Amino acid sequence: MFPHRADAAVRTAVVLLASLSQLPNANAEDTGSARRSAPAAAASCASCHGQSGEANAAAGFPRLKGLPAAYQIRQLDAFADGTRQSAVMAPLARSLGARDRTQLADYYAALGARARQSGNASNGGDDRLALRGRWSEEIPACVQCHGENGSGIGAAFPPLAAQPSAYLAAQLRAWQRGTRRGDPLAMMQRIASRLSDVDVRAVADYFAAIPAGVAGPTAPTAAPAVARAAEAPSHAAKRPESGAAAGQGAFVPADVPIPDDDFGKVVQLGRQIFDDPGRYARRYVGNDLRCTSCHLDEGRRVGSAPMWAAYVSYPAYRKKNGHVNTFAERLQGCFRYSMNGQAPPLGDAVLVALESYSYWMARGAPLDPNIAGRGYVKPPKPALPPDRARGAVVYAQKCALCHGKNGDGQGANDGSPGFPALWGADSYNWGAGMVNVTNAAAFIKSSMPLSLGGTLTDQEAWDVALFVNSHERPQDPRYTGSVAATQARFHDADDSLYGQRVDGYVLGSSSVSPGHRPRERASGSGGS
Repeated sequence: MFPHRADAAVRTAVVLLASLSQLPNANAEDTGSARRSAPAAAASCASCHGQSGEANAAAGFPRLKGLPAAYQIRQLDAFADGTRQSAVMAPLARSLGARDRTQLADYYAALGARARQSGNASNGGDDRLALRGRWSEEIPACVQCHGENGSGIGAAFPPLAAQPSAYLAAQLRAWQRGTRRGDPLAMMQRIASRLSDVDVRAVADYFAAIPAGVAGPTAPTAAPAVARAAEAPSHAAKRPESGAAAGQGAFVPADVPIPDDDFGKVVQLGRQIFDDPGRYARRYVGNDLRCTSCHLDEGRRVGSAPMWAAYVSYPAYRKKNGHVNTFAERLQGCFRYSMNGQAPPLGDAVLVALESYSYWMARGAPLDPNIAGRGYVKPPKPALPPDRARGAVVYAQKCALCHGKNGDGQGANDGSPGFPALWGADSYNWGAGMVNVTNAAAFIKSSMPLSLGGTLTDQEAWDVALFVNSHERPQDPRYTGSVAATQARFHDADDSLYGQRVDGYVLGSSSVSPGHRPRERASGSGGS
């Protein structure tokens, strides 16, 4: 259904004129109700996309099998209205009525994809952009939006795994040329415009080599000696120009290989935990947030609470717990509050690995609790007091795409975490730093939406921060047994809405208990 070569038009026209009435025999695993209920139009689709929508890699025709129905309908609509251009697909899409499009999309979505064994899908290809991105140019990792293993997230972020390399490359170039438009928030147009030809080929080849399936997350590359700066194009080394521009002149960690020795193995483990704590530190994590959810670019990004800056800022007194904290104790707090889990004991391998990773990034930085680039860049106070109603509008326009209209996040199609929840039982609890409206506004202003940091006005950032934090979430682990007493002791500030009355409801009064709970959300859900 989505060919990209104009010379396919003649071949497709012949198929249409022949008026094929039967779908070619499907593969053995596709027998069943989906095959028997194939719409007549699927016969024409099969001529390019394969008998079961499995793709035609040689010709560069994409896989349809198992793609979310809502995504396929959206693409047919885009071909029909011209926001996605194709000499072949435009007339075909326009010839289909709404019912026909729905039937085709449901048919191919129902075929599913052959499951594969759990494990690391890393395939030996160049995975820098796919798994880590290039934040110096506001390019997040592909998997941050398209899910681990490129399995896709919802209808807006399609699966990339097992799509032909030629097709993926052609689509990235279509975004660059403007012949494909209509992407949510214009994210792909912006990201693709920053990619070189080498980048395009690397991303396309990487995801094309991953089998289609629904099992097992991709682990970050385990090779400890990957020299990202040395192997990347020359422009990739411009990390001081990172999007958090307020950190101009700040220390920037050297982008050098993790050493291939015993210490390097611990540093590498720390980076893996940082990227995927739910996999590498599972017993201490109570939600789907990752360290990289708040500390972008694997904890390197200036103005996004970089870990190298935190490392040289401790020991330090924290009012939050009333004593001088070590860096390890600060990490414990992240697990207890932001991750809504439990603190690893001091000396635990998880803490040692995270400390080692942070130290490795901080080498050469001055010991300065006020080091430039630390924490989040606070936006100026808005012209008008923050307003929840205005924030709700901003959220619906700019945030719900990823985090769901009900703030409960979205899982990837393979069941792995996708976009984290911002409120509700699966979010950070009332003890986390992000319940502070100033902190939330600062993070949102500089970093959200992904790849579009700095595009919200100061007013919008404050309004949406207030809106997000005016919802219920897990109870503060320091809860004293009384919301009023807990509020007076730990939240006696205008920045926290805990204990305040919102639309007649006292926030914190019906919070679920903090800590890990079984996931009830189905894969790919999220209310979006």
